[in-house]
Parts: sequence; C-alpha cells; structure tokens
Amino acid sequence: MKNIQIMFLLLMLLSSLGATKYAGEIFSFSPGVANQAMGSTGLSYTVSPAAGWWNPALLTQDSRAGIELMRSEHFEGLLSQNQLSISFGNASSFNINHLAIDKIKLTRLENEDEELSNDNRPYVWKTVTNQDIIISGSFARALTERIFVGISPKFAYRDLAEHSGYGFGADLGAFWTSGKQLSVGINLRDFFGTQILWESGEHEIALPNLDLEASYGFDFLKYDIPVLIALRAQAFPEERGDASNLSSSGLSADLHAGLLLQIIPQLSLMTGYDVDSFTAGLGLDIKALGINYAFKAKAYDSLGYTQKISLSYSW
Repeated sequence: MKNIQIMFLLLMLLSSLGATKYAGEIFSFSPGVANQAMGSTGLSYTVSPAAGWWNPALLTQDSRAGIELMRSEHFEGLLSQNQLSISFGNASSFNINHLAIDKIKLTRLENEDEELSNDNRPYVWKTVTNQDIIISGSFARALTERIFVGISPKFAYRDLAEHSGYGFGADLGAFWTSGKQLSVGINLRDFFGTQILWESGEHEIALPNLDLEASYGFDFLKYDIPVLIALRAQAFPEERGDASNLSSSGLSADLHAGLLLQIIPQLSLMTGYDVDSFTAGLGLDIKALGINYAFKAKAYDSLGYTQKISLSYSW
C-alpha cells in the first residue's frame, strides 16, 4: 500500500503542471444517494451500483449487477442533477451524469456602442440553460487476494451560455481489505490532468486530487446490528481558502465522515459530515428493489441545502 500511495503522489505532482484552478469542479457532483447521506464517503465500501464512480477498484467486491436512477436538487433547486448508474457484475460499470441550471438570463445594453448609464440600461434579451453531460466507465481487477486496482475513463460535454466544450480524462483507484472489518480506498482523480477544450480555442486542465478513505464495519454489541464507520480526506494541490476544511500555501483538504446503522435487514439509517455540513438519510431494501433518500443541510454562508433520492434494482 505504501508503494501505491507514493506512486499516486508522484503522478499528482507531475500532472498538476499547467493545470487550471477549479476546472474540474463539474466532476465533483457525485452519484450514490447513500454515499451523500454518509457525508459523501464511499471509496472503501459498496452501497449502490454507483460504487465504480467513487473507486473503480470497488467493483471487484460485489458480483451483483444493478441499476440506479438518481434525482438531486442542489442549493435549494438552483442546480438539478440526474444520474444513471449501471453495475454489470463483472468488475465493470457505467455512469451518465447530467447537470443543469435553468432560466439563466442573458442581458445586453440598449445601445451596445455606449457605456452603461441611466440612459443606457441592460435588458434581458435571452434565457438559456447551462448543461453538463458526463459519461464514465469503470473497470477493475485483483492484484492479490487483498489488493485491487481500477480505472475510470470519462468524457464530458459542456454547454454554457451559448459556449460549448469537451472534456476527457480518467481516475485511478485502489482498494485494500484486511479480510475482516477494516478497508482502505484510494482514488487519484484526473490523474493525468483532465483536458477541457472549448470551441473558442481555450484549453483548461483540471487539477488532479488525491482521495483517501478508511472504513470499519462491526456488529453493535449483543444486538447484532451492523455498523459501518467511514473517514475520508480529499487533498488538492492548490490553496482553496475557506472552500476547504484545511488550506495552506499550495495545498488544501476536505474532510468527510459517515455512519451507517442497519437496524433491520431492510432498513438502514445513515448520517455524516460533508466538509462543512451535516448529512442524513434512509435506505430501504425490499428484495431486489432499493429506495434511498439523502439530505445535506445548508452550510454557513452557502447557497442552500441539497436533497437526493434514488431508485435501484439489483439482480
């Protein structure tokens, strides 16, 4: 594991050369409602067909096939997200993520040849919708009985205020299990610097970032209630200021934590901490059918709360 971590750190440092700050933010809107309910954790455990997005190496841990449809409203409905995740049960999966902001008003001056003034005011001449479509596939294999690796190539199409562009990149993941309760997941996102090309000729490079997570599962005392605890840290090779939990010269980190209690086999209660917000949710499993709901509270000085709901089916 130490050698793998060193390799990831070297790749992150090399690929960050020439990167564009915040260019990869569209890739941070995650699938998996249960993951959101658990504080946006999910690199070291599987709870949905979207596990391959969190860490492609996780696909080796679940032989079931499944599909999940998710609907999310971020920032009290300002941004909508629709997600389709399919796990094929053979260490591969597929994700489609659609992000949209509706009714964006574009303005012009009454006389564009003159400066803004009381006699030359702006007016709304058009209303547009900003959209992002992100498609990714995930593939994994075993290196040893306890170490697994995976990769997730991804492609994005962006349509922002009458300007369009394309992005392509990949994430590299690894997973280690003790064989009992303890598991560790690693994901180097945008590991070679995801490229975003605009029709205007502009070129952006998404900064790589390193995701680390450990989880521990056990049964609660004599009641035999399964419990899962997950702790995650995501490191960025840039100073993000108040946007991150920890920030210094050239480095920032976001912290996440999650807790799951499976009260009965069909019902799971989840809660967590996501950077600066409290999260909670419910998971209901009825045979092969699953329904999940997650809520992320409004953080201080943020745009609003987030709600997610999903319907899944496994076979």
